[in-house]
Amino acid sequence: MKRRTLQLLLLAALSSAGAMGQINCISGPASQKLVCQFPFATGVFTNDTALGGTQGIQSAVQAAGVFNSAIGTQVSQLPLASASAGTVVVYKAGVPETYNNLGPILTDRAQTVGKHRFFLGFTASQFVFTDIDGISLGSLPFAYYATAFQQGTNTVLSNTYTTEDTKLSFKINQFIGVATLGLTSRVDVSVIVPIERVSLGATTFNSTSYILDSNNNLIFGPYSNPNTYSPGTASGIGDLTFNAKAELWRGEHGTVSAGMNVRTPTGDDLNYLGSGAWGFSPYLVYSYLAKISPHAKIGYQWNTTTELNNPTDTPGGNQSLPGGMQYNVGADWAIFRHVTFAGDLLGNQYLNAPKLVRTTTPLPTNPSTIALPTIVPGTASYSINNASAGLKWNPYRNLVLSGNVLFQINNNGLRSRPTPLVGISYKF
Repeated sequence: MKRRTLQLLLLAALSSAGAMGQINCISGPASQKLVCQFPFATGVFTNDTALGGTQGIQSAVQAAGVFNSAIGTQVSQLPLASASAGTVVVYKAGVPETYNNLGPILTDRAQTVGKHRFFLGFTASQFVFTDIDGISLGSLPFAYYATAFQQGTNTVLSNTYTTEDTKLSFKINQFIGVATLGLTSRVDVSVIVPIERVSLGATTFNSTSYILDSNNNLIFGPYSNPNTYSPGTASGIGDLTFNAKAELWRGEHGTVSAGMNVRTPTGDDLNYLGSGAWGFSPYLVYSYLAKISPHAKIGYQWNTTTELNNPTDTPGGNQSLPGGMQYNVGADWAIFRHVTFAGDLLGNQYLNAPKLVRTTTPLPTNPSTIALPTIVPGTASYSINNASAGLKWNPYRNLVLSGNVLFQINNNGLRSRPTPLVGISYKF
């Protein structure tokens, strides 16, 4: 009965591992992708591979794959640079004048770039991830097992149960190109092009195994397995985002606009370069032009299905990436004539999102006196809130340079160190 309980818990983790649905990490093209890098850092499969089997490898692959759906959910929605021009032209007594306030850095501005005007921007940032769902990436526990069969038969000789910790080094260097064209004085369209380099290294340690016979009697162990290290990198284009924005109301100082972001699944999701899903985010944004200019944006994110989220691990079982409300609020302060301080609170809500839960499960000996640490999947609704602070400098005409730091202010989801950003833009 205890063995049955452990296997049910393990199978729950395996069947709920979002990234492993229809993704074959044992053979085929996917086995060379980063989505399989973490699983293949797992321990030793001597009993299994000596008999020509792959069941133990598949068990470890799927158990480790529980992290991929949670990671894929949030990597696809990292903050992007603003598609709004830093310099805005206002009219005083019919005379055009460039406004001193240079606007936000990581959120949108209600004002459009102007008819037949063209804005081009480039930013670079680095995300170094440290935690996921409150669990340090430096020590991720999980358990798996391998069954050894008598050669040529289905007779079980032994079961090897392994628990281990994995240190996951996970970093994304993100380079964003933004181009915005003013179709009319009140409508503009944009394209946001991310180029990314993803680095992933997985090191196993504290790997301990127990060998049980077919009657759940401990016949060998505990014994230690050697540490392993599996690194990998991937580079390429991410998910392109297209944006259209129209001014609904324009006053002397304030403007209200509505827009739509459409994210396309152009990035390689199996290398964490993209989400594998379409995304749609309608929004409203308000800006007020003054020496201190407040702004606010609210929207909702919908996503389509992706192979990174397949809880049933079956053909046709892909589910949508979770989405929810998106909200940004902040203010920009024109400290000097050509220098603006930009501060923002950026929030993303995730409804029924994959979440990792630390737990233990008993080794199925009779009686059981050993608990194996592991992580199992769950779902929860939560928000990730970030604070952003930076400076924009307008040294020449419509040229704007920017520097910014993003801080995560709660401990939900995938957490990173403070993220630096530098950027340059020009409006033609």
